[in-house]
Amino acid sequence: MRARRVLKTTGIVVALAVLLFVFGWVPYFLGGVATTRRIVYNDRENAGLTPATFALPFEDVSFQAADGVTLKGWWVPAPQPRGTVILVHGLNRSRIEMVKKVPFLHARGWNALLFDLRHHGQSGGGVSSFGYFEKEDVHAATALARARSAGPVVLWGVSLGGASATLAAAEDPSVGGVVCDSSYRSLRDTVAHHITLARSWRWWMRVVPSWPVGAEVLYWIGRRGGFDPDAVDVRGAAARLAGRPCLFVCNSGDRRMPAEIAFELKAAAGERARVLVVPGQSHGGAYRDATAAYESAVAQVLDEVGTGSFRMAASH
Repeated sequence: MRARRVLKTTGIVVALAVLLFVFGWVPYFLGGVATTRRIVYNDRENAGLTPATFALPFEDVSFQAADGVTLKGWWVPAPQPRGTVILVHGLNRSRIEMVKKVPFLHARGWNALLFDLRHHGQSGGGVSSFGYFEKEDVHAATALARARSAGPVVLWGVSLGGASATLAAAEDPSVGGVVCDSSYRSLRDTVAHHITLARSWRWWMRVVPSWPVGAEVLYWIGRRGGFDPDAVDVRGAAARLAGRPCLFVCNSGDRRMPAEIAFELKAAAGERARVLVVPGQSHGGAYRDATAAYESAVAQVLDEVGTGSFRMAASH
């Protein structure tokens, strides 16, 4: 009898420990990884590159977001510029992810501003927020670009950068156009999707059900990051881009950000928006995978913005 009671008690303790692990520690841990842990991706593809690598003049710049976070970047001027393109990198990356795009922009007569988002690279800040605070970084970069040079501003971002660019442009109707590559629909949607993916990536995640753990992770992301996760609504922001040239880019086999997201964002953004689908399974690698097609599609956006045709179309 006593042995049976001990066995039963042990079973209850083990069951409670598993429940605490699955529904307590795992969501708290993942919420912290997503927001407060500073993860640096080993970007071998772009390591050591600067605009000088491509024989382009550039200047180190430092500026502040509205909440005082210091941001670091590179200003790459073009002679007789048509405007400025602000390049916004993805999660756990830095400005070097975008540097190979600069020669293309320079050749077409556009200044480029590359910078590290908060909590990334050489910039300050202690939290990542999937666009909630990062859009303020983009606003600050836009203000710097306008102070430096006349002409329209175009935002070009990848993944987190694409989401942040879209969220910022939705709040700033003077932004001329947007290139949004490999973004998510919303934070709520992408957390649920990535919890499902993680169950195939990590053995210990196989015991973690997508629901309700996804909702718990979202709660801890908001709590530990200090923001409302439901305010990160990229599809809702895209609906406020109507009348402006937009390009939504995806890789056909991207498991993290499936291709249908780009089409949904395009539908929200209206008739001036286009979609570029690049064959391949990479996430955020479309420019590398199909450089000529990508540059041609971006050139269309830049030409429309540069000539002001989007303003005429929007007024009709």
